[in-house]
Amino acid sequence: MEGPQRKLRDVLPDKPTRSFASAGGGRRSAVEPGTAPLEQDMRRFLGEVADYLEREHKANSFDRLVFIGPDEVVGLWRAASPDALKRCVAHEYRKNLVGLPPEDLAAAVRKLVSI
Repeated sequence: MEGPQRKLRDVLPDKPTRSFASAGGGRRSAVEPGTAPLEQDMRRFLGEVADYLEREHKANSFDRLVFIGPDEVVGLWRAASPDALKRCVAHEYRKNLVGLPPEDLAAAVRKLVSI
């Protein structure tokens, strides 16, 4: 599976949104977006992965999982995954392997989990 490849500059306007003060004076101030768009993308992708893994788990395709991801993704994964998958996680590795070329990924995972 592959998640969106957007960058923050692709989803935010060049200039911050402006808001006018409600109490006279016409003051304006920058408005920050409520939720980071890239985090929304990540949550959506992790939800899709969790749905896929849950279907595979119900089909008895696996009984244990090893989760490998950067720190900021671990918490999002825990929130996105159902309890049945959480119980399957044998170990979590806080490591970002996203930048590796596909041909090096399997070797990096083997080294990390000492298979």
